[in-house]
Amino acid sequence: MQQSQGPEWGTGWGFLLAAIGSAVGIGNVWRFSYVVGVNGGGAFILVYLLAVLALGLPLLIAELAVGRQTRTDPVTTFHRLAPRPPWRWAGWPGVFACIAILSYYPVIAGWVGNYLFRYARDGLDIAGAGSYQAYFDSLIADPLQALLWQALILAASVFIVASGVEKGIERVSKFLMPVFVLLLLLLTAQGLASEGRGQALAFMFRPDWSALTEPATYLAAVGQAFFSIGLAMGILVTYGGYLPRQVNLARAAFVIGASDTAIALLAGLVIFPAVFAHGLDPAQGTTLAFAVLPEVFGAMPGGRWLGVAFFLLLLIAALTSAVALLEVPVALAIARLGLERPRAAAGFGLLAFALGVPSALGFGLLRPAASEAPTILDRVDFLASSVLLPLSGIAIALMVGWAWRPADHAGSSTLRSPMLHHLWLASLRYFLPGVILLVMLAGLGLI
Repeated sequence: MQQSQGPEWGTGWGFLLAAIGSAVGIGNVWRFSYVVGVNGGGAFILVYLLAVLALGLPLLIAELAVGRQTRTDPVTTFHRLAPRPPWRWAGWPGVFACIAILSYYPVIAGWVGNYLFRYARDGLDIAGAGSYQAYFDSLIADPLQALLWQALILAASVFIVASGVEKGIERVSKFLMPVFVLLLLLLTAQGLASEGRGQALAFMFRPDWSALTEPATYLAAVGQAFFSIGLAMGILVTYGGYLPRQVNLARAAFVIGASDTAIALLAGLVIFPAVFAHGLDPAQGTTLAFAVLPEVFGAMPGGRWLGVAFFLLLLIAALTSAVALLEVPVALAIARLGLERPRAAAGFGLLAFALGVPSALGFGLLRPAASEAPTILDRVDFLASSVLLPLSGIAIALMVGWAWRPADHAGSSTLRSPMLHHLWLASLRYFLPGVILLVMLAGLGLI
């Protein structure tokens, strides 16, 4: 069922950089380190790596395969491959999740942009006479700052997406991702040269086997592996639709998954040595990047430039992910409504801004009266990550495993070994839906 020629990646290398950029987000740098910190260190990492291989790769191959087979948006993709209910609707949960994430992700990316600007302008004195935690609290509570930086991130994303697949997304990815890797390697080298490297290496790679007796370790590892690669959002289906036929999907999926995992591990080697060297707690959540690490930079020689490099690293990760999130509804509007790309990009950029205003103001004007109550951003994130994304992942796995004709997916997956192909199908049909459902129920507090 090959469709008419549409936009394509100019090169396979450009596709890989764009796909890796879509997967690598802010969460790879600070959320991964936080999750490792509260779930047993090395034991968690071991389970996480197994989850990437057993769960991430099969679904990653499936999304790229269905995208390239139909060469259209995620909703039309599933409608064409399996037109009978309920399979024909399998693309909608991922698109809704993508739009939900796009509403609040630029808010967080805006915090990063603000920190980068302040480090570049003011150096280590970004907090003035107060603490870094107080500065962060005041930043996210300031409505003008929150809305301004959210708008800037979305404007940059709209410009890139409006420029096209090859001339916009691919060209920017070819520039930003090598810069990202260079910054990451420089910061990793700095981390490994610090006094905390021994504790960090032991924490990450010397497992506390007792953590393997805790169900929470497995659930957290599966959740991190599943969501960190950018699965079930429609991104990889959309990006797969721009793939030339000669690209080997299985090999590309392995490179994307391995790169995403390697970047997360290197980010741990950036953060943990600094944290341990200063006697701080690695399990700090959001404040790890915005309050704890700035305190560490302030106590280090050359801390200003380390701060600039770290927040530039985060901003690149945020921007490439925001671009990928925006491309999904834009591709949908182009295919189903016939809109021109610049108009579709601008329209969904404005929609994302409007939908994100409550999240941007949720730490100040719209902050919950009860201090312990979830913010609006937390609630939207919960809806997307704990409900919509698991439903989307289950729908994709079951549709490809059961409803897509074997004659089509046998060639599309590029798994030439019959044994690997059967293992892939078995994972999609049985193992993957069951595990995702388990993670979903755990996230909802039902188990």
